[in-house]
Amino acid sequence: MSIILGLIAPFFWLGFFLMEDREHPEPKFMIFLIFIAGAFSALLSLSPEIYLTAEFPQTGLAHQSSLLVPFAFIEEFAKFTVVYLIIKYSKYFDEKVDAMIYMITAALGFAAIENIFNLFNVLEFHEVLQATVVRGIGATLLHAVASGLFAFYWMKGKPFIGLFNATLLHASFNYLILRIEGDAKIYVILILVVAAFFLFRDFEIIKKPREHLVGNVRA
Repeated sequence: MSIILGLIAPFFWLGFFLMEDREHPEPKFMIFLIFIAGAFSALLSLSPEIYLTAEFPQTGLAHQSSLLVPFAFIEEFAKFTVVYLIIKYSKYFDEKVDAMIYMITAALGFAAIENIFNLFNVLEFHEVLQATVVRGIGATLLHAVASGLFAFYWMKGKPFIGLFNATLLHASFNYLILRIEGDAKIYVILILVVAAFFLFRDFEIIKKPREHLVGNVRA
């Protein structure tokens, strides 16, 4: 049950974002491969995150907050790395918008693993459903938006700015979720929705005119 529910939001957002590339859609096997690679990147992220947690074993909100930036950096870099290694010389990476599609796909694979692990720790059925919805419009969308923004700047020849912005958005969202209590958390979701609007603007910028790539992937 946790596996099925954990996949609902990633699959929903995947279908939603794939509509941005309806004119020249990517092959289904590439989408599947990148999604699985994104899930694998979540497992890759565990080692450095476990190491940091062990090196700084204090507890409390202040300690959790201090690790948000390195954790966000690790996760954003891991998602980028698996995508880059797969599409670097791929013939299916011939438009700049493809980078955004592939990065978002990997991010949703990453989010799927996170969702499944989190839902396994929830015992009550109504809490599982609640967690599915909350993570679906929160953490899952966050991963997609952050990686999409990263890809946009990557294709603009500014990958370090992309990584910085993705890390900043990721860490800021998690910080606010930790700090804000009760119904006020809805404002954090609204901030994420605003970021998503910027992402859709970036899609339009990168698609008009549709820019084709020549040679190696920019990095």
